[in-house]
Amino acid sequence: MDDSDYLRLLTHQAEQANAFLSNAKKWERERWVCQRLLQALNVAQRNEDFSPSGQEPPDVLFRDANFEVFFVLDEGRRLNDEWRAELERRRSAFSLSQLVRREARPKRIPASELQARLAPTLRKKAHNYRERGIDLGELDLIAFVSLKRAALDCNSHFPPPTEYLRQGWRSLSLVGPRFARVLLAHPDAPDFLRQNLGRSLLFDIGISL
Repeated sequence: MDDSDYLRLLTHQAEQANAFLSNAKKWERERWVCQRLLQALNVAQRNEDFSPSGQEPPDVLFRDANFEVFFVLDEGRRLNDEWRAELERRRSAFSLSQLVRREARPKRIPASELQARLAPTLRKKAHNYRERGIDLGELDLIAFVSLKRAALDCNSHFPPPTEYLRQGWRSLSLVGPRFARVLLAHPDAPDFLRQNLGRSLLFDIGISL
């Protein structure tokens, strides 16, 4: 494969990323996050095992799980804008050397700080859903963490998710590029979540957005 072939491949990948991040692919994106969690938990699944709910929340139904997915990004970061700009950059490049750029090394953060980054979205969701009369105790939340400026220190420990327990979610899981963890799961949560409660699981191959 020469440079021109590789440039075409990189451009095609950016086109796929833009399509994946479009509004039309919202449910497929949410299903993919669920699949990443289930892969980490070693739960067998097929595409036909998933279905959209009639009314959101939840986003994705899988067996007895009611998955509600949300994304945790660096402050001010917008994936759609980022990948649109990257697609144009790749399309306009004439050589691989034009695509080389220096990226700052991500800051390693402890698990407690990463877990705390879920708080703004969870507080907002809890408030809005209660106002709509939605039972939080029926929802299994998954936070997909995609950070460019920070990375989890895998040797640090997750503190008890006290605030999130009080909010009343049935379960809460965390999925990152290279790891997954079930942060909380009540007794009526799906078995595959309760059985993996408190375990940090690593992926063989990391995938981010």
